[in-house]
Amino acid sequence: MHIALRRIRDAAVAALLASTAAHADWPNLSGNAEQNGLSGAVGPSAATQVWSRTNMACLISWIPIVEGNRMFLVRQTYAQAPYNPPPGEARVHCVDVQTGATLWTFDCPFESGDWTTVVYGAKGGRVFVGRGGNGGSSAARVYCLNAQNGAILWTSADEVRTGSYDGIAFMDNGDPIFASNTEMRRLNAQTGATVWFVARTCSVSGNCGPARSGDSIYLDEVGPGGQRISRFDATTGQRLYSSQIMPGFLNQTSPFCGPGGLVFYLRASNEGPTNDRFYAFRDTGTGFQLLWSTSAYTEPFARHAITPDGGVTMLGPDGRLQIRDQLTGALRADSQNPVLSASGFTSSMVTVDAQGRIFHNNSNGAGGSPANIRAFDPGLAEVWSVTMTGVSQGGPSLASDGSLILAGTGEVRRYWTAQCAAADLDCDGSVGATDLANLLSAWGPCGKGACNADLDGDGSVGATDLAQLLASWG
Repeated sequence: MHIALRRIRDAAVAALLASTAAHADWPNLSGNAEQNGLSGAVGPSAATQVWSRTNMACLISWIPIVEGNRMFLVRQTYAQAPYNPPPGEARVHCVDVQTGATLWTFDCPFESGDWTTVVYGAKGGRVFVGRGGNGGSSAARVYCLNAQNGAILWTSADEVRTGSYDGIAFMDNGDPIFASNTEMRRLNAQTGATVWFVARTCSVSGNCGPARSGDSIYLDEVGPGGQRISRFDATTGQRLYSSQIMPGFLNQTSPFCGPGGLVFYLRASNEGPTNDRFYAFRDTGTGFQLLWSTSAYTEPFARHAITPDGGVTMLGPDGRLQIRDQLTGALRADSQNPVLSASGFTSSMVTVDAQGRIFHNNSNGAGGSPANIRAFDPGLAEVWSVTMTGVSQGGPSLASDGSLILAGTGEVRRYWTAQCAAADLDCDGSVGATDLANLLSAWGPCGKGACNADLDGDGSVGATDLAQLLASWG
């Protein structure tokens, strides 16, 4: 009996650890297929800068994509029209996360009408780049690169219009899903062939990317008198059904997903409290149920996140960062002060780590303006902050080792602090009796804050957390 129980425990622990590892990279714009900014890694507890690359200037800063110990990002300097860049202008750089050293570069081929290079994402040792974008008016082929050396594995026959602000979503098998304001396409990760293609509508080009949960893809689309969320089948591309109308003329954000069929959407385009609202829907399998909505700060291009204890971030009308309950919309916490950019244009980029620590970039979208990157505890008390010029869309990205990567116009930085092993609750270098006592004392729901003993991040401390701790004993 004890042997059988041990085998069950070991299998459960292995599954938990594999699940956590699978979500610890930063493979796309918002960190996972659900686009919800929640990472399985534990980010830095202090603003400890490990390295800075000041020889990587960039006109506009794009998101650092991270897989394992490698990150992939574009550094773009050419801004003349027509947009016909010289060789080396908008290179893809592969950088070692630990050291900051460049491992390889790639010059994405340019054809007439193309835009700047985009690193769409990375998964399974493959990096997907291209020159689509410019608000969806430019279509370009996708290049699949070997993550180890930058060699081209394939070039897609079909072009995509997806740009830097849209983002892509990956299927579990690595197939990338691209979307723009007029279309959505799934490519085969192994060959580059189009698996399916479907037309769609988005009110404003850019920020029209997909979010995937299981076999469902969610997009925002134009409806009569406003916007709506539509569900598509990820296997076939078929449009299945749409939500009720959210009033408002246009929008420049994308939906993101939570557990249990939850879909969140910030509909904000400076139209006042009636229309500028944050929405929470539940996909019932046959339609969308509106769970709640509340007034929100206007944030075009914003990317918000969920927390491991059932919360979701947003900016309230007064500009303070909030955490609300995913199911009810009840306010759990808000920051002491507004997190707005000094320039007056704020577009949040939010990352949440496995312990519920929240990293917020009040990106202002302007290349030469400073941004504030703040770290908050799970109750939104500020822990640390740094300032960086022109971060725009350049992070924060979390690597699997807990490195926080920021890319500004003048430099790229890595922040990192040493972490205790997940089950080493007292941080003494080993897992033992005091860790077990800590876990047992926290048994049950986590409540408002994220429990340190909630090793599986499900919002409560229970049997699976105990199994993970026991597997790490010693």
